[in-house]
Amino acid sequence: LGILMHRAFEQADDETQIYQAVQQMRDDATLSEEEAVTLRQMIARALEQPEVREWFSGQWKCVRNEQEIILPGSTSTRRPDRVMIGDQRTVVVDYKFGELDAERYRRQIREYMQLLRKMGHSQTEGYLWYVRLGRIERVEA
Repeated sequence: LGILMHRAFEQADDETQIYQAVQQMRDDATLSEEEAVTLRQMIARALEQPEVREWFSGQWKCVRNEQEIILPGSTSTRRPDRVMIGDQRTVVVDYKFGELDAERYRRQIREYMQLLRKMGHSQTEGYLWYVRLGRIERVEA
């Protein structure tokens, strides 16, 4: 269900759209009714965390899910799970559904933050969200 939860998050700007994505997966038979209920419960638990609730609050000027960032001077790209742009700050989040591999993941978030700063987003924050573990780690630049 981690992959399907990730899919629901990547299709949503806000909490309502997360549940709509789950319903769509149910409607197209990607999920059984029982699996949809379980997935909704997992999402509800995840949204209990204040940071997560803010990320999916609908307050952001712009939300980019799974959007590629082209590396300057290269043909390579990076694809953060979620970038939220507000009036005063930009927040980048990468979802993790497995075990901790903190240093590798921290480097990844730092790179996203650096790229966003180069794009003019001076007030950036980066987070690793270990969804199944219920753990959020703020990554410092």
